[in-house]
Amino acid sequence: MSDLRVFAAARGYTVPAEDGECSQMLMQSMDFLEGRSWRGQRSSASQPLSWPRSGVRFDGVDLPDDAIPQRLIDAQCRLAIESQEIDLTPSVSGGGAVIAESVQGAVSVQYEPGTNKSTPSFPWFYSSLRGLVVGGNQVRIERG
Repeated sequence: MSDLRVFAAARGYTVPAEDGECSQMLMQSMDFLEGRSWRGQRSSASQPLSWPRSGVRFDGVDLPDDAIPQRLIDAQCRLAIESQEIDLTPSVSGGGAVIAESVQGAVSVQYEPGTNKSTPSFPWFYSSLRGLVVGGNQVRIERG
């Protein structure tokens, strides 16, 4: 909770005063993070979350396998703040319900409010976690 409050205050964001609300925001951001692919492997097969990890090298330095990198903590805090405005893990049901459509030169489509749920995209996410997260256009290759 303190990481979220410090992160928000340093950047001019506001977060709820109630710890319970902040805890929910952090859980939602954790759910988003758990849906990503990360470099390395879990430090322990029995740990419930993706971090801490072993086998992660960043800027030529092996990261400790018993700690969570500060940039990942910061990303969780920023996602928690984003969760105040948008659903980080919406149920995607194939697109919005079209309520109006017209073709007159340019195509115009209008969707029923609340039906166009797509997975949110954050341009800052992959750049801030470069070296930790496996990007969408990358694949893991292991030598046998």
